[in-house]
Amino acid sequence: MKKRETVVQPAKEEQPELYNSPSKTSNNNSVKQGWLLLGIGLGVIISWGATTLLSSETQISAETPLELTQPFQTVTTTQVETTEILRTLQATGTVTATELIPVSSQTTGLQITEILVDEGEWVESGQILARLDSSLLQAQLLEKQASVSQAKARLAELVAGTRQEELTRAQQNVNSAQAALAKAESDLILADTRVQRNRQLAAEGAISQDQLEEILNEANSKRSSLEQAQATLKENQARLAELEQGARREVILQAQAQLQQAEAQLNLVQTQLNQTEVLAPVRGKIAQRNARIGDLSTTNVQLFQIIQDGSLQVQLKVPETLIREIKPGQTVKLDGLLGSNENILGRVRQINPLIDENTRLAIVEVDLPPETPLKPGMFVRGGIITDTVSVLTIPLGAVLPQNDGTGIVYILDNERVTPKQVEIGEILPQAKIEIRNGLSTKDIVVLEGAAYIREGDRVRVL
Repeated sequence: MKKRETVVQPAKEEQPELYNSPSKTSNNNSVKQGWLLLGIGLGVIISWGATTLLSSETQISAETPLELTQPFQTVTTTQVETTEILRTLQATGTVTATELIPVSSQTTGLQITEILVDEGEWVESGQILARLDSSLLQAQLLEKQASVSQAKARLAELVAGTRQEELTRAQQNVNSAQAALAKAESDLILADTRVQRNRQLAAEGAISQDQLEEILNEANSKRSSLEQAQATLKENQARLAELEQGARREVILQAQAQLQQAEAQLNLVQTQLNQTEVLAPVRGKIAQRNARIGDLSTTNVQLFQIIQDGSLQVQLKVPETLIREIKPGQTVKLDGLLGSNENILGRVRQINPLIDENTRLAIVEVDLPPETPLKPGMFVRGGIITDTVSVLTIPLGAVLPQNDGTGIVYILDNERVTPKQVEIGEILPQAKIEIRNGLSTKDIVVLEGAAYIREGDRVRVL
């Protein structure tokens, strides 16, 4: 405190004298000039130092490489790979039955009385599908069986020869026929006499015309009876003569023919009776049932449709210019069902030899595996595998697609990236894409972060 007072007090005592004493004023000017020179000198020194410092910093900045100050971009990379892929030809088509067998009735006019199967059911060859009304045919069958029995008995009689009782019976038949003929002749003579007498009476007006007509009709009836009696006598006389002479060879042959005819008619009715049961001609699955109880059967109406062995196919439509790439036996990958990622594999069976002249499309028939979930009538898309090739592939995320259909890929080289335009191909499973041109297996490409870098950027690979 005392030291601060010693310094301050002289200044306070001398301050008034600066304005009163000329000698002191001169001394004060000298002091001011000294302070001014000192300030100028310090300013020069400070200015020089600042200039030197700035110049030094500029020189350091100019000599420092840009790459030491540029920030790194963090990316991931992947190697270009070689992958085996399947070349496919895309097509669309419809699921159909490989063999669709129609089933109709073989008889006409019979009512359907029973249906034993429905759509979707499996049937075996020969299984009964439906039954028709057989009551009329059953009656005809009994009649034809009786005819056969009668023909067999007749033939056996001729072959065995004539017995005495048969001759006696035949002679009695002849005698009865002769008596009947004599009576018929007598009746006719009386009728003719009556006609002549009544004609005269009618002419005299004694009887009416109606009465005459009645008498004439009676006479005609007697004449018909006479003719019948004559025929019966002739037949019995022939039978008697046949028995007296024995059976001739031609008579036996005729009896044999009559038996064969009766048996043929019996077989026909038996066949018609068997046809009242509608049978499955093949093993398979019922695809359609048109039969209804109460309908009348006809041969031109389908009662059922059967998918033989349940075998299905796909009929793919392929442009005629591409069928040269397709061969029987090639695998076909078909789209799965709606809501399922499952792929169904088929196999090319044949190429239809006819080309549609309007659409210029060929039909490629593809066999489906047994128990396929596909149904007839479904629309499907399929890829026919025509070849297996090795191609270059990279992950799909490494490609920046361009408007012209190409892609941009960043190639890594000594921590720097270079863009490369590439020709892209098919998008493959596992999120990969085919590169047809622009890369080699030696290239390393940027995967994650490719969208945030530019040509020449420095990157750090994770």
